[in-house]
Amino acid sequence: MATLWLVLHLIPLCWAASNEANSRIVGGVPVDIASVPYLVNLRIGGNFMCGGSLVTPQHVVTAAHCVKGIGASRILVVAGVTRLTETGVRSGVDKVYTPKAYNTRTLTSDVAVLKLKAPISGPKVSTIELCNTSFKAGDLIKVSGWGQITERNKAVSMQVRSVDVALIPRKACMSQYKLRGTITNTMFCASVPGVKDACEGDSGGPAVYQGQLCGIVSWGVGCARKSSPGVYTNVKTVRSFIDKALGM
Repeated sequence: MATLWLVLHLIPLCWAASNEANSRIVGGVPVDIASVPYLVNLRIGGNFMCGGSLVTPQHVVTAAHCVKGIGASRILVVAGVTRLTETGVRSGVDKVYTPKAYNTRTLTSDVAVLKLKAPISGPKVSTIELCNTSFKAGDLIKVSGWGQITERNKAVSMQVRSVDVALIPRKACMSQYKLRGTITNTMFCASVPGVKDACEGDSGGPAVYQGQLCGIVSWGVGCARKSSPGVYTNVKTVRSFIDKALGM
C-alpha cells in the first residue's frame, strides 16, 4: 500500500475495495462482449483480478498495478466472455512487461503489456487499435469492465458493463486532487460527476475514444463522487513503451 502526500492511501482500482482511493462501472449498462470484443479479464488462481485490452492476438495492455510483482505463470487471460462464469477463450501469460518509469506511489506510467503463451481468437474476440487521435475536455470515452456498479456494493458485476464518461479539463482535475494525489503527465481524468464512473474491479480495462484504446483505468477516490473523477493512464504518453514491449 502506497501513501500519497502522506494524506491518503492510494489503492489501485482492482484491489482493496474497502479503501477510499481505489481502482474503479457506475451508471453504465450491461452489454454483450460482442460490442467490446477487445475486452479481456485477468485472473489469478481462478479469481477475477482486473481488465485488459487485446491489442494484438498475442498481447494484452493493462495497468501495471494489476500485475506488478506477480509471476507471469500465475496470470490467466480470458477473452470472449460476457459473464465471468463463461469459459471463453483462455491463454496463459509468457511475459509481463512494465515500464521503469512506473511508480507504485503515484501510479505514474501505470501500464503493462502481457505477452500471451499463444495467440487467441474467437467469434467474439478481436483486437483494438492503439490511440493515434487527439481528444479534448468534454469528449466522451467508453469504459468497459466487470467492476462494482456502486461504491458501497463490494461485489463485482458478473456481466460486462459499459459507460460513457466525459474528459475533464486537466487543471480542474489537478485542483480536485491537489490534496489527494498527483495528476502526472501520463494521466487524464474523466467522469460524469456524481453519476457515471469506473469502479472497483475495472482497473486495467479500456477507455476507448473513436474506436481506439486511448486510456487505461488506473485509480480514483471512491466511485462516481462529484469531486473525485476517475483517473486514467493516457495511452499516447506511454505509447513508446507499449510499442517496444510489443516488439520483444
